[in-house]
Amino acid sequence: MKTGQAGVLDPIHTMELLAPAGSVEAFAAALAEGADAVYVGAPRFSARAMAREVSLAEIGAMIRQAHGQGKKLYIAMNSLVREDEVRRVVETLSVLARLGPDALIIQDLGVLYLAQRYFPGLALHASTLMSVHNSLAARHLADLGLQRVVLARELTLEEIGRIGERAGVELEIFVHGAMCFSYSGLCLFSSLHGGRSSLRGQCVQPCRRRYSWQKGGGRSGRGRAGRSGKGGYFFSMNDLSGIDLLPEIRQTGVVSLKIEGRLKSVEYVRKTVRAYRLVLDSLDLSGRQRQEILDRANRLLDEAMGRRRSTGYFLDARPKQAVSPAISGNTGTMIGRVDRMERRRGRAFLQVRLRGDLAVGDRLRLHDEQTGERQAFTLRTLQVGGRSVGRAGAGQTVRIPVPADAGSGGRGAFRGVLFRVDVGAAEKRGGTGRKRAGRVKGCRVAPDRAEVEAVLDDMQWRQGGVVSGQRRPGGRQGRGGKKEGRRVQQVEWWVRLRSLRSAPRRFPVRPARILVPLDRDNMAEIRKGHGRWSGGGDRLVWCLPPVIQEAALNWFREQIDFLRRAGFTDFQLAHISQQRFFSSGSGQGDGGGQVRLYGDYRFNLLNSVSLGACRRLGLAGIQFSLETDRGNLEVALAAFRAAVGSERRDRPGQGMKVGLLVYGRPPLFTARLEADHFRYHQPVASPRGERFVLEQEQGVTLVRASQPFSLLQYRDELLRAGVDYLVLDLSGGFLQREVELLSILLRGNGRQPPVMTGNYGGSLV
Repeated sequence: MKTGQAGVLDPIHTMELLAPAGSVEAFAAALAEGADAVYVGAPRFSARAMAREVSLAEIGAMIRQAHGQGKKLYIAMNSLVREDEVRRVVETLSVLARLGPDALIIQDLGVLYLAQRYFPGLALHASTLMSVHNSLAARHLADLGLQRVVLARELTLEEIGRIGERAGVELEIFVHGAMCFSYSGLCLFSSLHGGRSSLRGQCVQPCRRRYSWQKGGGRSGRGRAGRSGKGGYFFSMNDLSGIDLLPEIRQTGVVSLKIEGRLKSVEYVRKTVRAYRLVLDSLDLSGRQRQEILDRANRLLDEAMGRRRSTGYFLDARPKQAVSPAISGNTGTMIGRVDRMERRRGRAFLQVRLRGDLAVGDRLRLHDEQTGERQAFTLRTLQVGGRSVGRAGAGQTVRIPVPADAGSGGRGAFRGVLFRVDVGAAEKRGGTGRKRAGRVKGCRVAPDRAEVEAVLDDMQWRQGGVVSGQRRPGGRQGRGGKKEGRRVQQVEWWVRLRSLRSAPRRFPVRPARILVPLDRDNMAEIRKGHGRWSGGGDRLVWCLPPVIQEAALNWFREQIDFLRRAGFTDFQLAHISQQRFFSSGSGQGDGGGQVRLYGDYRFNLLNSVSLGACRRLGLAGIQFSLETDRGNLEVALAAFRAAVGSERRDRPGQGMKVGLLVYGRPPLFTARLEADHFRYHQPVASPRGERFVLEQEQGVTLVRASQPFSLLQYRDELLRAGVDYLVLDLSGGFLQREVELLSILLRGNGRQPPVMTGNYGGSLV
């Protein structure tokens, strides 16, 4: 970061314009329009999964071309990694280390460890999926070796400036493009309710669906009144646009302005980059000249076929224009409303009266208004009056073929809207195989097999978690039909509560630990008489929230210092950076005795390497990701135990425990937005009939499912797989109701209430 005397930010510093590219064509357009740097996804490990990713050979060609023009190329390798993908990660890192990109953008703690230990020449940037929203997190990641941090989109310019003053690391922000409703890295909706993980680039975008308020309420006396049944796109965020605020953004000291859109068209990239380049180059011009350029730039953005735009959170932590509930939030230009859908011989056709021009080769998106589902396709044929044509204009009625499964999830007559999202896309998407081969001639790349095997040997890692002839500890059947692995030990239950006052009550299990939020209510309770916890206080684990705004950092430091001086030693972190609250130089006193730090499921760990990274950081325990499926959990724990070896037998209590949340109502969305149209504690339903409730907790908006998440039916299997403790989270609903429901599920007999099991019994995508 460029600074003047005494560390004061230089107000006139150059900001990098960083453009997205999902194809070689978009990459070329970005450079041609003046991008200083481009970011592309690493094949199979990008958090924006695409139907046709760029290859490593194409990435090699892009690096050479960018560097030849004095530009930079960054690689987004920011997907969470399953255990069966660890070898492929090492292979990809081996190739990228030789290709020499300017940095990798990462999320997974396992990828961070692998890159730093075995491929130290690779520069590393923290993805926005690491949910960095305060200076504590930015400084901590810098200390872990990351050269740049991509901040959360939910920050005001004032907060960004404060973080810039205190972080001591390069900061990058998103300045244009799509906004997620949830904090990036904290969204479980698509995975637990759609089977596709947003943290692995497979988001089905549930925030873009139409929802409706339902009759009935939540917590007595705490809901907003209003009519039931009113529907809208309550969580569909408008696009972010900071183009009018670039002078103010420059004052914050950020070094890179990032445009979102690796899934967007070439024309979107071309026009958006051109618009921002024009304005960046005019920042020091006179007011009238600059305004003329700004007007021209905004016209270019209008032509880029994005969504309605707003300034996001830049100017206000409660932005009024962040969501337009009456508008679907589709990108592109509305072409027409569907008059009729026909199905013949396994094919589907739309009849549409056009509101704008349409041509063969255009990229279209069909929005099903009943289910909220959207489907993109390239227009191959077009009919007007029974004749095939290449182009049609506004006012004409056309017949369009669509994918056979379009609109198959709704009831009754199909209701939908057609949008154009790119012009002539068929001619722009990658070209023929011969053209692609020509582009990468001489760029064939392959991992160094000897290097890969040496890395895996040093890690003591083998596919499936089997190392040196050891048996994996899962509960699957062996060849002889007998159960393999561990005997089922006595369950170590951890119970999470909303209030400290509830801790003395009886539960259906005997808790080894009681987890309570570190919030104002519980701190007031503990300050009134913490002496009465002297007998049971050793069971208490204080839980930090996943989002701590910059202004609240000092309050949390003070409370942690008080608790440590009062003799409390156990804390659960929701972000890896919160470990910094307990390190020397954190701004607090000696804080009492030795602490034990645990991590919750928001650490997003899906593989043995990330588990090992947390163990090396000194955590006493960590919860595995809620998104895991059965097979991934078993092999990841087997590989982790094998890599640790005999340490836990030789030094009991020195190893890191691994836990798993097996009951609760985990937030599917964790958002900063507090919109006027929200009705907290009143049920809201999706087009599929799924019901959810909005709540406010510690300064964030949470969306929870009406059905609890439960893996209790698998508890013996989980223990055999190597899970050390099982977490019951009773904080997401009325305690008495949660206890009664938990009792029924634990008994496992009679009529069982409906629950969701996430991906555990299926396969995580």
